[in-house]
Amino acid sequence: MSEDTAAQKLNLESWMAELPEPLKNIPIIYLAIPGSHDSMTYGITRSSGLAPDAEPILNRLYPLFRGTILRWTITQTLDAYQQLLIGIRYLDLRLATKTGEDKFYFTHGVYAGEITHPLMQVKEFVDKHPGEIVILDFQHFYGFTPDDHNKLMRYLLNLYGPKLIPKQLDLQRITLNSLRRLQQQVVVVYRHQSVYATDEFWQPQMLPSPWPQQDSILGLLSFLQNVKRHPGMGFVHQAVLTPTPGFILFRWMSNLRNKCAVPVNKEVLPKLTEFTPGPPRDSTRAPLNVVIADFVDLDDALFSKTIIQLNFKLLRNTDIVYHTNG
Repeated sequence: MSEDTAAQKLNLESWMAELPEPLKNIPIIYLAIPGSHDSMTYGITRSSGLAPDAEPILNRLYPLFRGTILRWTITQTLDAYQQLLIGIRYLDLRLATKTGEDKFYFTHGVYAGEITHPLMQVKEFVDKHPGEIVILDFQHFYGFTPDDHNKLMRYLLNLYGPKLIPKQLDLQRITLNSLRRLQQQVVVVYRHQSVYATDEFWQPQMLPSPWPQQDSILGLLSFLQNVKRHPGMGFVHQAVLTPTPGFILFRWMSNLRNKCAVPVNKEVLPKLTEFTPGPPRDSTRAPLNVVIADFVDLDDALFSKTIIQLNFKLLRNTDIVYHTNG
C-alpha cells in the first residue's frame, strides 16, 4: 500500500492509533497534528455578553452592531467532541471570569460557554479512544486571580488525573507508543506563571505559539515560511488570518468564515503540503508540529486530512525512524 493510500484510509476519529508503527515511535513534537484556533467560539450566541478581553470600543458598538461583531468573532461551528471526531487533536482555549459568578467561561471578546461540558467531552473522547492524545492549550486568562488559577488547576488535575502527560525535561522521549503504554493521553499547556508550581502541566516554552497577526494571504505565508523553532520543543503554526478593524469595515456584511477561513483553506493549505514534520534542520523552514486553523469543518475536514497526511513523509526519512527506535 502506498503512503498516500495509507493516509487516505485513516479514520479521522482514530488516526493516531492507526498510524504505521514507525510513526508511533517518533516524538509527538515531530508529528504533524491538526488543531483548531479559538476552539470554543462555537458556544457564542446572540445572547452572549461582552467579556473582559473585549476591546473598549465594543462597549459602544456591541449593542448597535451585535450581529456583525459576532460574525467576525465566531471561528468554529463544531463543538469540542465533533472537532475531535474529525481529527483535531489540539484545542486553543481562552478563559475569563464573570462578575458575580464562580464559574469559568471560554471567551473571544464575548463570552462563549462555561468550561465544564467541553472539557468533559475531551475526557469522554480519550476514554473511548485509548490510542489518541489531545493537547489542551490554555492560552489566555482574563479577570483571573491567583485563587482562580489554583481552582482551575485543581479542577484539571481532578478531571484528567492519571491521563495527564506530565512535563518532562526531554520532550523527545514522548511518543504515541510510550504514551499508550503509560495510558497517558492529555497534555495541558498552561500559559501563566502559576504553572511553575506543578509538574503535571506543560510550560509555555514547551509549545511556542507565535501569532502571525496578518490580514493578507501573502503576509501569512511569509510568516509561516520564515518562523523558526527550537529543536527540542513542540511548536504551533497558526494558519489563520487576523482581521483588523479596517479589514472588517470593507467587508462588514460578510463574516470571518468566508473572508478569512475559506481563503486560507484554498491558498495557504496547499502551500502547507510543501512542509514536512520532523526535527528542525538549520537549512530549511521550521518543520510542522501543531497547525491550527479557523472553521476546521470546511470542505469535509480537508484541513485535518491534509495535516495528518504530512506524517507519511516521515516514512521516507529513515534517519528519523531509526533514531526514535534506537
